[in-house]
Amino acid sequence: MKTRTVITFLFLSAVAFIFISGTTSTQSPCDSPYVGGHTGAPGETGCNGCHAGTANSGNAIIDFDLGTAAYIPGQTYQGFVRIQQSGFDKFGFSCLALKNSDNNTIGAFGLVETIRTRTYSDGNRNYVSHTPCGADSSNANSWNFTWTAPNTNEDTITLYIGALVANHNHATTGDFSYTRKIVLPVQPVNSISEINTFQLGIYPNPATNEIIFQLPEPNSI
Repeated sequence: MKTRTVITFLFLSAVAFIFISGTTSTQSPCDSPYVGGHTGAPGETGCNGCHAGTANSGNAIIDFDLGTAAYIPGQTYQGFVRIQQSGFDKFGFSCLALKNSDNNTIGAFGLVETIRTRTYSDGNRNYVSHTPCGADSSNANSWNFTWTAPNTNEDTITLYIGALVANHNHATTGDFSYTRKIVLPVQPVNSISEINTFQLGIYPNPATNEIIFQLPEPNSI
């Protein structure tokens, strides 16, 4: 009886081990700890907060673009970052959007390259950045993402990036960090027609001393 009990216990232990081993999840190679606070925005350092060297002391060519010089509330824009510096094979960036009047996070980032980029929060600030799987490239690297402006006029907004060029020596020495920013005022309304969402008859347009409003017919709205 004792022998049967021991055999049964060993069998159940083996089954449990196989089950646990088969259901244990592994961390994706594209995951790594989220680290905010390195975009060069107010209250933050650049990537040189961790990596050695003085910010913006290298000769990298950095393109940071949203395809617009001003934002329209609620509009989504295509973000693009490209870093080029010969002789290096690891690149990265982190981007943050802040309202100028209070330096609070504003708008929303979205992903275009879900393996090479990611969004995350650190404290009360929201970021988009590269992932470890989006860092390796010879001499240059680039990433795409989206940024959606807030639904209301929030006055001037600034997007900041911290950019890193690394030599892949598994240390913080010999790297270069950079900071860039895009300042976005709200897009002004250029004419009456841009705010005429109810199909009002408005004339003359442009107007000088007098504006006439004509309501549409009830069945035409």
